[in-house]
Amino acid sequence: MKKVWRPFWSYDIQKTEQMISELGQEGYLLVRMNRWKRCFFFEKGMPAALSCQIGYSRLKNETLSEGLLEDGWRKGVQSGRWYIAVNEKQPMLLKTFPSREGIIKRSLQCKYLFASILIYLSVIAIFIASMFSVSFFQNTSVEVEESPLWFIPITAGALAIILGMFSVYSFLKLNKLIKSFSENQDPSKRNEAFSKEREKHLINKRELIVKRKIGWMYAPDQLEKWLEEKERKGFHLYRVSRTGTVFYFKKGNPRQVRYCADYQNISNEQYYEMHRDAGWKSVFTSKSSLQKWTIWSREYGALEERPNLYSDKIHRLKHARKIVFSYSLLFLPITFVYLLNLSIFISNGSNFGFRGLNALNTVMYTICIFMFGSFVLRTWLYYGRLKKSSAGQSHQ
Repeated sequence: MKKVWRPFWSYDIQKTEQMISELGQEGYLLVRMNRWKRCFFFEKGMPAALSCQIGYSRLKNETLSEGLLEDGWRKGVQSGRWYIAVNEKQPMLLKTFPSREGIIKRSLQCKYLFASILIYLSVIAIFIASMFSVSFFQNTSVEVEESPLWFIPITAGALAIILGMFSVYSFLKLNKLIKSFSENQDPSKRNEAFSKEREKHLINKRELIVKRKIGWMYAPDQLEKWLEEKERKGFHLYRVSRTGTVFYFKKGNPRQVRYCADYQNISNEQYYEMHRDAGWKSVFTSKSSLQKWTIWSREYGALEERPNLYSDKIHRLKHARKIVFSYSLLFLPITFVYLLNLSIFISNGSNFGFRGLNALNTVMYTICIFMFGSFVLRTWLYYGRLKKSSAGQSHQ
């Protein structure tokens, strides 16, 4: 039995996978892992060149999708929600890979936790530093009271420094991990990415076209229509920026591609694997862990029927209602608060005149009301268009 201790293995998933594969080639096969003790246990056997990929699933003992099983993947060992999938094929011969979505979501939650700790420690440090600064600049003497419990503040300070250093290290490592997985999330796109320098060169030669689309999530049907029209004109969607507002198109031959913008409150690995197994490619996934937008694409032939992510019209209307209610709950209270403040400023302006800060606030609140109100209105218009379209299909 060989035991390998990796205290920060979940921060370096790729290196951990590489370690397991290399030991497998030496004849050490992974038989058990302990996520709490950060240990991996191997038994001596026959050398095997296995592909392995670490996954994290919200549901314990969740089985792999049918597509992964058909491609030869199987779960090797599992500890809690962590599991290691193995495949006897080499990576270049594989068509599918287990989703990294579970790891990205968990890493994001851990990253936010460490960021909160850093903010809390920074606020305390700034508060203490400001007290000493005031005393220093005002030439106020600082009196130190001797106490038999002096070791408590010193120990707390030392622990705070250690916790702060660990939080900085964890934040940076998790950020790097999330970035690497987000850029290579869809295995079908792993070999299509250009370097930043190559992208700039293609943009200067106008072989890569950049277009901005802001606020498309309030009218996703119009985004789908816009992207499909671009494809028919020979502009193939190459990638979408991390913010989801900048779209990069490569020049090519006209083709028919169906795009679907899907909104999920909570998504899991099965969600991505299910649609990828059905032939869809994810071209964009937002980073939010609670409200997640994914743009799916699927090319289809001239004689084929235009595919839909969800064939059931009731499901599509339910999906649209979810978008409408989510954004209405988010933006309507904000709009009403701004309306209330605007009425106060208009009342004050009527009595004392619109001058200075009062006039500026009135203009700013008016702009915010129109902006947030338009978000709500656009989602309801989207729902109305979809409902009308579904009703038209029912009468045919």
